[in-house]
Amino acid sequence: MSVQELYKEIQSLSEREREDLLMKILHEPGIYEEFDRAGYLRLSERAFDFWNDSREDVYQDYAPR
Repeated sequence: MSVQELYKEIQSLSEREREDLLMKILHEPGIYEEFDRAGYLRLSERAFDFWNDSREDVYQDYAPR
């Protein structure tokens, strides 16, 4: 099942069924750690934006080859 299909299935649930699903997911052992890990990964992605700064390209002329 693709992510899009899963998303559509979740959307088709009633409000009560979605609440039940969320409660089951959050009570699953280890799921909090997975959310936490995903959050740290997302934060670390932002750190790489520094290296994509075109203003820093001027220093490439001084890098040893």
